[in-house]
Amino acid sequence: MTPLFHLHRMRGACALMALAAALAPTTASALDPQLVPSIGADTGRFTLPIACGIKLGTLKVATIKGTVDIEGIAPVQLGPGQDFYLSQGKGALTLPGWLSALGGLIAIKKADAVVDSLMIGATRSTPAAINLATLYDLSVQDVPVDAGKPIVVGMPKTGTFRIGPYNAPADGRVQFRFEGATANVTLKTPSGLKFKVRAECAASQGNALLSVAVGPQVDATKPALYEGEPLSFPPVAAGNLIGIVNSPYKCDIGGQQYDVGIAVGGTIPLAVKRTGSLSITQASGAITLPVATVNRLMDAGVTSVQGQVEELRLIVDNGTPANPNVLPGGTAIPPTMLQRDTKLVLSLPTSGTVTAGPFKPSTTAASMVIGMGSAAATLQFNGNGQPVKATCPKPEPDALLVDAPIL
Repeated sequence: MTPLFHLHRMRGACALMALAAALAPTTASALDPQLVPSIGADTGRFTLPIACGIKLGTLKVATIKGTVDIEGIAPVQLGPGQDFYLSQGKGALTLPGWLSALGGLIAIKKADAVVDSLMIGATRSTPAAINLATLYDLSVQDVPVDAGKPIVVGMPKTGTFRIGPYNAPADGRVQFRFEGATANVTLKTPSGLKFKVRAECAASQGNALLSVAVGPQVDATKPALYEGEPLSFPPVAAGNLIGIVNSPYKCDIGGQQYDVGIAVGGTIPLAVKRTGSLSITQASGAITLPVATVNRLMDAGVTSVQGQVEELRLIVDNGTPANPNVLPGGTAIPPTMLQRDTKLVLSLPTSGTVTAGPFKPSTTAASMVIGMGSAAATLQFNGNGQPVKATCPKPEPDALLVDAPIL
């Protein structure tokens, strides 16, 4: 293969680098390369609004609002019949200050809470749902009952959790969902009296966390399990997710395929009103060139790359615009050196963030799904030479950013 071939391929990678810059996570600055997970990994944090029916014995006395906060890693894509996991998980079930009012009436000072069911579903998979509470200790003891303060049950009590394996269907999409939770709460007075309350909780604004596409392009012989990945997101407002999706791409450069990863992310609502809209905010991104890619480029004589990303498109199912370019003005790829045997993770844009959207849902669909589309860039190698065009088709199967119910 000629050096020009490799240069062309690198160009594709760099194009992707710039493309990736279109989206990323949570701050007003560019994405920190240290936070970018491996190619094929989807890291995120979700805060889902829930409503809990409160029972004293068999009598329902109230319905209160709460939240489920879940942080973890899932695969971006799956192969038919592949085993997969939600890993490096942690979070909390928060029951708000409803105990405070009750405690004031009957002199409650402390409470115990035991979550006996917290179901995480993976639609069309086997099993369809797994009860986290049967695998880990989801309890707290002797929590002070103070006015206005919630009871927070860690998920799990210590460390992190791993849910799985689930087994993927033959095709289509798998949707991770919060399928409900139940908790037994014991209210305790200083004199030793105890009152038992049960909370039965369900999602109040749609229960989808994320969706994963299934296709034969993915090697299904090994489980989709990610461990040891960077995972450190700040709290996100109820009804939103914050995360990074590092999507596998293949760029067409001089008739050759070139593998890279485009990491994208941001803050995204988990649901959208039918009369409203959805935007991806505080967004930026990064490109990942794995070690094998870097070494092949250097073997072809490439030591540095620069250029311009002209296009990064999203694909919006059941919404408009349906195929927008979120980089209409393009973004520059700064001169970047390659280092043998070292993967390259480049933040793009190099500073600041972007917003994708707003996207308006269709009038009849049940959900709006947003995924990664095609990308294109113009590259230059080693600081000189003819510009090279890189084109990168959308990932196959889809690489999805959000599957938002339309309310």
